[in-house]
Amino acid sequence: MQQTEILLTIKLQQQLFVDPKRVRLLKEIRQSGSINQAAKNANVSYKSAWDHLEAMNAISPKPLLERNAGGKNGGGTQLTHYAERLLQLYDLLAKTQEKAFEILQDEQIPLDSLLSATAKFSPQSSARNQFFGKVKRLDEKGVHCDVMIEIANFPENLTACITESSRQRLQLAEGKEVMLMIKAPWLTLHTQEPNLPNRFIATVCEIIQKGETNEVALEAGNVECFATVHHEMPLVAGEKIWVSIDPEQIVLLAL
Repeated sequence: MQQTEILLTIKLQQQLFVDPKRVRLLKEIRQSGSINQAAKNANVSYKSAWDHLEAMNAISPKPLLERNAGGKNGGGTQLTHYAERLLQLYDLLAKTQEKAFEILQDEQIPLDSLLSATAKFSPQSSARNQFFGKVKRLDEKGVHCDVMIEIANFPENLTACITESSRQRLQLAEGKEVMLMIKAPWLTLHTQEPNLPNRFIATVCEIIQKGETNEVALEAGNVECFATVHHEMPLVAGEKIWVSIDPEQIVLLAL
């Protein structure tokens, strides 16, 4: 398998702040407690190491190093809390870049949507139904807010009912990308058109028996979704069926 090396560089004030060499130097200082020893471990001269540290400190929002004077073994140097967090952030960004490159290999992942691409390497949910859409309309109703969402290739817009405080926390606005998470039991199947919100017609694709319930794979438009029903409900692959979703049982995620 071909190995990919991604070198991360961070600039501040249009000047180099952090790159792999400087990160290595900071990590060696953390390990040894000495700039001189860190320079040796990083295979750079003391002057070069000092120049790098001076350049970083000159543009850093907070100090990166703390000097400890005196003591039995003389003074030493250690990283500040800010520098420790900087190293953690750098490692996190490096891992994120690696994941981002991995999704390039998967042709099914759209790269024109930050939310859908990010979701592929984010913590996974037990909710079988995960849709991506854009906010089409917001309807504030006191402490609650109805959020109408347009999902590509889905037969109907779906409306989620969330609290107004949640809307503000998610910073929802018309046109913003959102992810909808809906557990399979929250999709209700009907033999006739129900007088309920979020109703649409879907095609039964597959019926899988699981204990006392059946898991039903459905296709609405060109979107796959899943529901669970009791055995008493007769279903046949290929038939059309009505589906409804309670607006309060739709969980929204946004970046």
